Amino acid sequence: MKKKLIYLFSGVLLLVLGLLAYHFYAARNAEQTIDETIREIASKSTPKLTVDFSAIEVSPFSGDIHFSNINIIQDRNIQRATSARFNLAYTDFLKFMVWGTESGLKQVEHGVLELADISYTDRETFLEVKMDSLTIDYSGNLWNLILQALTNRPAQLQHNIKAQGRQFSFHQPEEGIGSVQADSLFADAYFGKPGNETDSLQNRIELSGITWSPVPPFREKYQFFIRGFGFQPEAIPLAGASLTYQYTLEDHLFFISEMRLDSELFTLTLNGHFLLDPAQFRQSTLRDATLRIHDTSPRFQTFLQQLQQITSLKLPDNGTDLQLRLNGPLAKPDITFQP
Repeated sequence: MKKKLIYLFSGVLLLVLGLLAYHFYAARNAEQTIDETIREIASKSTPKLTVDFSAIEVSPFSGDIHFSNINIIQDRNIQRATSARFNLAYTDFLKFMVWGTESGLKQVEHGVLELADISYTDRETFLEVKMDSLTIDYSGNLWNLILQALTNRPAQLQHNIKAQGRQFSFHQPEEGIGSVQADSLFADAYFGKPGNETDSLQNRIELSGITWSPVPPFREKYQFFIRGFGFQPEAIPLAGASLTYQYTLEDHLFFISEMRLDSELFTLTLNGHFLLDPAQFRQSTLRDATLRIHDTSPRFQTFLQQLQQITSLKLPDNGTDLQLRLNGPLAKPDITFQP
C-alpha cells in the first residue's frame, strides 16, 4: 500500500515537473519566435524600420510579454519606452504554445498594454511627446495591428483603444504652439475598416490639469493681456481640454465634432472641417469652422469692453456668447463674427 502511494506521488510529481518544464520551454521558445517575427516584419517595411530592445520575457504561466528599453526608428520618427508589458489572457498564451507566434497573434482579440517612460520625437521638426506611463486596453486583432504599426499598411479590421496616461507633455518648437503639460490623459479611439467602410480614425482625447507655455513670439506679443488676467506668460493654467474628431486617411480630412477648452476666463468650443497638409502643417485649411467663446467670466467681459474702446473692433452684442466663423489657411484664416 505504501509503495502504491509512493508510485502515485512520484507519478504526480513527475507530471507536475513535466508541465512546469514544458511551460518554461514554451515561454523561452515564444520569446525567440516573437523576436524573429518582429525583426522579419521590420526588415520588409517601407520606409526602413529599426526595432531594438534590450530584452524580451514571456511569463510561462500568465502569458505576459515584457519588452525592456525599446527603440523604434522609422524615417524621421523615434519612439522609445523603458518598459512595455502586454498582459494576455492565459488562454491566449496557450494559443501561442499550440499554434506558434503568428497563428497565436492572429487569434488574440484583447489585451492590456502597460508602457513606462514613453516618448515620440520628430527629428526634422523637433516635435516631442512624452508620458510617464500609459495603460492601453486594446480590442481587435493583434496581428493586423502589428502589421499596420510596423509596415504602415492600411488596417484591414477595426481596432479599439482606450488609453489612460499620467504626466503628459507636448513640445512644438518656435513655429508651433509651444509646450503643453497635463496631469492626465484619456483617449478612446476606433480605427480601421468596419465592414466595407472607408479606412478612418474616430478619436476622443481629454487632458486635465494643463499648463500651457506659448512660444516666445506669442508671449512677447500678448504678455500685457496675459499678465492683466493674473497669469504668467510662460505658464498659463487651463482646467481641461478635449477633442472629438473623425479622420479619413485617404483625403486627410478631419471632421471636428467638438474641440473644447475650459479656463477660468471662458469656455472655448470649435467644430467644423479641417484639411490636413502633412508636409506643411501651417498650410492646412479650415472649412466652415465655428469658434464659440461662452461662459465668460466678468473679468473677461470687462476685457472685451475695454478692447472695443481702445480699438476699432466691434463685437456682436450677444451677452456672454461670442461666435466666429473661420475659413482658409490655419496660419491666417478669414474670420467673420456671427450675429
